Amino acid sequence: MTSMNTNQAASLLEKWIVFLDMDNPKAWDKDEYSYIKDSCKMIRSSVSCLRGKSQGKGPSRRELSELMEEFIEEIALDDPNEWEKENKDFVSEVLEAARFTVKFLRQK
Repeated sequence: MTSMNTNQAASLLEKWIVFLDMDNPKAWDKDEYSYIKDSCKMIRSSVSCLRGKSQGKGPSRRELSELMEEFIEEIALDDPNEWEKENKDFVSEVLEAARFTVKFLRQK
């Protein structure tokens, strides 16, 4: 992708939730799922902001941007050496969407 926009970023982040099966506690170890569940909420709140909707109660846009940055690092989204070869293109697009979202959330 060359030029990310809010709709593309929101769509890619939603696909990432599905790809990682973040809504499924059974797909994760018990000790990991608390973090995954919180991250999923953060991503959904960020998607709401991208779509021009209120993120409701919870973190501010600035806090969401910081949480998104932490998520990128925590799951090694920014490390191509950690990506599975067959998912490389998709993960690259999701990384671009996540970085776009961080910048977007810091505006205003």
